[in-house]
Amino acid sequence: MLRRASIRWRALRWRAHNWLARHPRLHSGLHAAGSMKSGPEALARGVAIGLFIGLTPTVGFQTVLMIILCIALAGNFPTAFVASFVSNPFTAAPLYWGFHELGEAVFYHVPLISHDPDAWYLQGIGDEITYTLMGSLLIATPTAIAGYWASRRLSAAWQRHRARRRAERAAQRER
Repeated sequence: MLRRASIRWRALRWRAHNWLARHPRLHSGLHAAGSMKSGPEALARGVAIGLFIGLTPTVGFQTVLMIILCIALAGNFPTAFVASFVSNPFTAAPLYWGFHELGEAVFYHVPLISHDPDAWYLQGIGDEITYTLMGSLLIATPTAIAGYWASRRLSAAWQRHRARRRAERAAQRER
């Protein structure tokens, strides 16, 4: 299972780097803004940004939002790009349906929110958008926070492991 995940990760990373290679101005701009750093903090921010944007109903301008947030928060853009694939053509419909149902349930069961059916944001398609947005924010926010902390710990552990392996190899070469 880990082997399959590793292969999938490499394929998605290649896809993100390939996309950046086709957009050299953006690539150099992201480098200048610090959005291509690979430290644990930058990677964790990239994962959080990617999960948050991927789990909100922003299809059509996800990449633009990720670029803006990665520049503003100094997150790793390729990592954000890969993490945003949590929402893809196969998962978008079930995710949006779940977001809508959750948002509608919360809207009608939380006493802090007005239940006035004549409210401006509940007219026409406004109710569907309001419910979906509310549900997506309720899922995306804790998922992005959890993704940040988990990826920070994992990337820090991975970098320590790589440093230890480099030191071992250097010690073997000196013998």
